[in-house]
Amino acid sequence: MSGSESTRAPLTEEQRQILRDINATRPVSDEAANWAVKAGYAAQAEDGDIDLTQAGRQRVDSSTL
Repeated sequence: MSGSESTRAPLTEEQRQILRDINATRPVSDEAANWAVKAGYAAQAEDGDIDLTQAGRQRVDSSTL
């Protein structure tokens, strides 16, 4: 585990699934999207498109190891 990973709270299975869904461009609820954006794991465009940030991609990558 990297130093930065050890300082972050572990994600719940539901949170990991939200990030995987965003990564796979599957629809997520407004509540899920808002959580990911507020947590810094996703960015939402004005047109509603959502994509993972670098931090979000790192969390998805680390959860699949």
